[in-house]
Amino acid sequence: MGKLHFLILIVSIIAFSSCKSKRLVNQATKFDDAGLYMDAANLYYRSLSANNSNIDAKLGLQRTGQLVYEDKIKSFKTQYNNGNTKDAVYAYLEADKYYNMISAVGVKLIGQEDQITYYEEVKDKYLSELYQNASQALSLEEFNQSENLFNEILSIDSNYKDAKSQWIIAKYEPIYRHGNTLYNTQLFRSAYHDFDLVNRGTKGYKNSIELQQAALDNARITIAILPMQVYSKSYQTNANLLLQSVFNGIQNIQSPFYQVIDSKSILSIRNWDQIKDADMAIQLAKKWGHQFEAKSILETNLIKFNERQGRLSKVEKKGYLKRTVEVTNTATQLKEKKVIYDKVRYFEYKQSNSLLMELNYSLTRIDKDELGVSNSFSANLSDEINYAQFEGDYKNLVPGYWKSISSDSDADKIYDDGNSVNKLHELFKNRKELKSISDLKKEAFDACTLQITEDINKYQPEN
Repeated sequence: MGKLHFLILIVSIIAFSSCKSKRLVNQATKFDDAGLYMDAANLYYRSLSANNSNIDAKLGLQRTGQLVYEDKIKSFKTQYNNGNTKDAVYAYLEADKYYNMISAVGVKLIGQEDQITYYEEVKDKYLSELYQNASQALSLEEFNQSENLFNEILSIDSNYKDAKSQWIIAKYEPIYRHGNTLYNTQLFRSAYHDFDLVNRGTKGYKNSIELQQAALDNARITIAILPMQVYSKSYQTNANLLLQSVFNGIQNIQSPFYQVIDSKSILSIRNWDQIKDADMAIQLAKKWGHQFEAKSILETNLIKFNERQGRLSKVEKKGYLKRTVEVTNTATQLKEKKVIYDKVRYFEYKQSNSLLMELNYSLTRIDKDELGVSNSFSANLSDEINYAQFEGDYKNLVPGYWKSISSDSDADKIYDDGNSVNKLHELFKNRKELKSISDLKKEAFDACTLQITEDINKYQPEN
């Protein structure tokens, strides 16, 4: 947006606000003249909110706002004199809130400082009653009621006695206890979430930080990734690349409950280098897996990986270059336009790449008899280009066939209809860049990694 347009926008906004403010003042004046000062004060306030420089709105709000404020103070006095401590407290808070709201738009009301002493008196009395009831509810372990009462105390006076610390107990003690119950019944993942809720709200309650960590240690799924099995040795290089992608994908799962164990620790298992069968590897890992703290083994098997790098084919095509010339009619001697079709050659190119990949995978628990994940992935990807090139303006090119470029023949054909011409011209507009095999591999690897990590993330055991 240019500076001029921005300036015009700002001026328009100011003008709109000014008009709105004036309109509200006119409405407020009518209510004011009718003695409806509460409605008038509301409109004057809205007018000042739209345009803080409106003098008429300030004067009007100064007068009507003072009347509204005094009504609220009068309500406080009535509740105080009647001994209604709660109603008196909230009536004063309502008056004080209104005073501050009016002050925020630049209008200073005449305060009632002499009422502060009475408010402090009734506030202390009411808060004392609330605190006693809240403390009693807490001692009876009526946590919800106690929390609500302490919450009300803090909304009136955030520094009242030890209400803040008591509120923390009322709110988080039941969650803390629930977390302990879950932990003691080995529901560690759920326990972790309870302790996490407590710690986020308190920065640590009793031993909740230690319990959260212990719950996480017990709930976390540590994963040892076996070397990828391959159906053919020719797959090995790509299998290694895919396995690294899967490794990175699992590491990047946004959850504290999954951790990949360094593959070096797997190789340290006794007799590991002698194992060639995946099932035997699982059994051996179950036996010695405790040595590297793995709870599970991820097994992958690349059963198909075929890539085809296509060659770029170049085929000569015959067509016509259409042009219009002006000629003289020998009979009439008048100028006429004539369409001429010159025989030309252009070239059509085609190429395609494809990738076919199939993989089986499973996540097996080695600390207990459980199959966490079992699934397969397949990708059949391909890309193709088909375009034409011509040393000239293809927009005048017409499809057809000719037998000889230098002489006419009954076999020559010209297809100068809209559909045929448009179809040919589209070839010249087509893209000329083909997705490489590397591009297709990355696409397949990314999709495979995403599926495996999503499957693992869906596996959410408690321990």
